[in-house]
Amino acid sequence: MAEEHSTRRELFAKAGAALLGAAYVEGASAKAGQFGKIGIFGMEDLSSPYQPGGPKAGAEATFGYQKSAGPKLADGYESDVAREKAAFLESSKRISSLGPKIEAKTWWFARDELRLQAYNMRSSMKALNGVLSPDAKVKAEKAYKTYWAEVAAFDLACVKKEPALAAKEYADVLAALKAYTDIAV
Repeated sequence: MAEEHSTRRELFAKAGAALLGAAYVEGASAKAGQFGKIGIFGMEDLSSPYQPGGPKAGAEATFGYQKSAGPKLADGYESDVAREKAAFLESSKRISSLGPKIEAKTWWFARDELRLQAYNMRSSMKALNGVLSPDAKVKAEKAYKTYWAEVAAFDLACVKKEPALAAKEYADVLAALKAYTDIAV
């Protein structure tokens, strides 16, 4: 077995080497506006916002860059509202099923269900409005506003916990929902 002797000379030699190595370390010297140089797949400096030809916008751009060759893969996605229609019908079904909860005076459940469905239902209704013809779109947007005004009134009736007022407002909500559904779905 080899013995390792640690002498004072070796200790000072190691300490001196460490100090000398630390003295020659240089800090990063990037100036303002300089970026890392990552260029792959034939593109220059992908990490730089300054691309050849400058930033792009409009139909011939994707995420601020010039569109590559070939068709856009998601072209026409705004007109495909099958998922939104299904979500709207599910939300409508849930809103329409609140009658027994109102009769049982379970106000918290009715208000929670309104809040749970509101986000999905609003976005679905807006997507459905976006694919309608111009004259139907005007009618649908008016019905949309009427429906959400009735929902707000129904929510207030649930806050007040007045059964007669809540039943009246719930009937108004169902009528406004039917009016919107007849136009948009």
